[in-house]
Amino acid sequence: MRSITPVARDARYGATAIFFHWITAALILINWLLPQLTELVARENAPQVIALHRSIGVTVLALVLLRAVWRLVSPPPPLPGGTAQLVRISAKLGHAALYLLMLAVPVFGILFTWAGGHTLSVWGVAEFVPPAWVDPALRSTFRDLHEISANALLWLVGFHAAAALVHQYFFKDRLLDRMLPARFRGRTAAS
Repeated sequence: MRSITPVARDARYGATAIFFHWITAALILINWLLPQLTELVARENAPQVIALHRSIGVTVLALVLLRAVWRLVSPPPPLPGGTAQLVRISAKLGHAALYLLMLAVPVFGILFTWAGGHTLSVWGVAEFVPPAWVDPALRSTFRDLHEISANALLWLVGFHAAAALVHQYFFKDRLLDRMLPARFRGRTAAS
């Protein structure tokens, strides 16, 4: 096995990138769980759960767009020295797929909402009326695309987390520390 140099202090993400990462991850997980919750709540409360799901989805879309801009302004730190080329390519493809799915899931959700003839209310503050070009005949297609891309995103997030843990505990390169808030860095150190 190749020797990988542990992550240097200057090769960590900044506070803004860390904030975007963890708040987006938390909202995606919550939003994936909310539709499952509609089956457990009283039927008359389901619309409120779905409204919350939609608001969080639009929030995730906005955060991902801001995050993408931030990534251009403040590029990610380099991977540890000695990281294999295949791992570097996999990381780039994985991150690209994560961004694509984080954008696709809410866009398909918005189109699904509009194709159903519903106005999209975001936190009760802004409302977006379905544009005339949204075809109601595509409602089930948008629903399926929303669900499939959401499940694909959840799987990819799982692989992403597993890869970070493999780096941290198998390769012992402390890669996970790059994305942890300062107070948690070092607590995951592989001994």
